[in-house]
Amino acid sequence: MRPRSPGSSRSGRRVLVCTPFPPRLDARHGGKATAQLLLRLAERNEVGLLCLRPPDEPPADPAIVEHCDFATEVPAPARGWLSRRAAWSAGFLTGVPPWAVDCRSAGFSSALDRLLEDWRPDVVEIHLQAMAQYVSAPAERDVARILVDYDPGSAWAGEVLRGTAGLRRLPRWLEVTAWRRYERRTRPRFDAIVVFADRDLAAVRPTAGGTPVTRIPLAVEVPERALAPEGSGPPTLVFVGGFGHPPNVDAACWLARSIFPRVVRAVPEARLELVGNAPGEEITALEGGGVSVHGSVPDVTPHVDRAAVVVAPIRIGGSMRMKVLEALAAGKAVVATRRAAEGVDAAPGEQLLVADDEDGIVEALVELLLDRPRRRTLAESARSWAAAHLGWDEGVTAFEELYDNLAESRRE
Repeated sequence: MRPRSPGSSRSGRRVLVCTPFPPRLDARHGGKATAQLLLRLAERNEVGLLCLRPPDEPPADPAIVEHCDFATEVPAPARGWLSRRAAWSAGFLTGVPPWAVDCRSAGFSSALDRLLEDWRPDVVEIHLQAMAQYVSAPAERDVARILVDYDPGSAWAGEVLRGTAGLRRLPRWLEVTAWRRYERRTRPRFDAIVVFADRDLAAVRPTAGGTPVTRIPLAVEVPERALAPEGSGPPTLVFVGGFGHPPNVDAACWLARSIFPRVVRAVPEARLELVGNAPGEEITALEGGGVSVHGSVPDVTPHVDRAAVVVAPIRIGGSMRMKVLEALAAGKAVVATRRAAEGVDAAPGEQLLVADDEDGIVEALVELLLDRPRRRTLAESARSWAAAHLGWDEGVTAFEELYDNLAESRRE
């Protein structure tokens, strides 16, 4: 652990950030937002990182490690298929959802106890609801604690349940029930909860007890150079999203099975690329007939660069969508549902096209695939808007103000 530097330009705030994966600036899932926020916080504050590291995940990004006082990685529990299903079943009985079960680690608890005792943070910031189970240790020591909840579990799980029938419905119902019990048990033990979208305020407050819930809009680092505004090669639609997250699976299936076939009738040479981490059988089965699946690619940039249109047909789940923000910042033409663009203050029709029903999405995609100048105009407008509105400065300042408010409340 790095000692305090007398001449440091960083503030005296000491923040311990806990995450379920090693933050990386090149992350292949929504954790890229965590990494960007953490790097910016560590540039201005004393930040320590404690994270779980699943066996298939690379270590924390070197740029983040360099700026943090320390970065401690704890191996995530390694379970076989049968033991994992058994642990999930036990979790259903005790009110712990599967993702939280996967994040349960005695080693992580021990490391957290040591850091609370030795490093003595002013604030413990726990990212993602699955990690909220670790709130007890800082609560017992009366250390200020913040939950950063990207996409409330019971909300998206409940929406998945409503669209599920047959034999799959029972496990989905058990998952929703476990999420609700778990959220009611953990959320009230925090001093503050941060969400990124207005929809999530309503989703979190009923189980937050008296804990204040505040919205800090998600941001994204705007790249120095824009990508190709019109795309290249055959007219290609690209969807990007981690396929371990059910809302992304739902969106990809709707896009490939229903939306894209209608697009091909109007634009026969059109192609669709589904790009994302850990595609399961439901996603890989979509390949064929102009649809290609690219799982766990080292970098999504080449796919997005050649895309004529980046499409985000999200129907369920909350939070702001990193994939939409990144596409706008890269200067790409974007078609998104209202749910995918929630919290994005770009003007529909000027910086992106927004449609919620299938007819509207098909119409928007066909329009852009057939009209290169319109694609370019939309992409360039998106890039200009992103450069003016999407940086992390305001978000980092909002987190720092929250730290200071919690510290002040403890001095009163």
